[in-house]
Amino acid sequence: MKINKSKIKTKQTLILLIAFVLGIFIAIYLKSMDSNNVYISLEEKRLLESEINNKKVEISNLKKRKEEYEKSLKAYKEVIKNENKSIEELMNEELDYLKVISGYSSIVGSGVVITIKDSERELSSGETPNDLLVHDIDILRILNDLKKAGSKGIAINGERVLPTSEIKCSGATITVNKTTYGQPFIIEAIGDTESLMASINAPQSYASLLRSVYGIYINIEENEEITLKFYENNK
Repeated sequence: MKINKSKIKTKQTLILLIAFVLGIFIAIYLKSMDSNNVYISLEEKRLLESEINNKKVEISNLKKRKEEYEKSLKAYKEVIKNENKSIEELMNEELDYLKVISGYSSIVGSGVVITIKDSERELSSGETPNDLLVHDIDILRILNDLKKAGSKGIAINGERVLPTSEIKCSGATITVNKTTYGQPFIIEAIGDTESLMASINAPQSYASLLRSVYGIYINIEENEEITLKFYENNK
């Protein structure tokens, strides 16, 4: 009887192929049984990568904050060494300063008092009645000029202006810290009197522009003792 070598070779090849495929299936099965291997979807992978990046940013921010605290501590130690003050005294002084500049503490000092009212002159050609009114942007620009001049504290009609204060106008009134005030608008600012006066009276200042172009009434006076009350958040 003749042996068909070709058939035997084909069978052997087929057996090897089956064994190979079976081996792959067995390997995949065994790998899936390993508790250390976790299969996730592409979306889950993206979420994990995003979370990892957020954590990296958070760690970076914490490192920066740590460096800032270390610098502050070093500065405190230097002041303690030179001025013979305790950390508690220094921190209380810093807290008092922050309260003053943020508007949560009363402040007394010399400065200026500015009175502002709508223009009363006749309309010129091309103007509208709106041009002769005082707007919130006008008040804000004047406040910014006072701050640039080194003002330590500002109030409008007795209402303390905070870094977060919102100023809006409605007709002939303005609203500061959710309280509405009518004209005249009286701005009190504490600081170097000469610098504050210049911020209003200088030819290129915004206040001078309002006076010369639109006839807005703006009067500024020096005052040796101005008291700005602290902001009361009970409204």
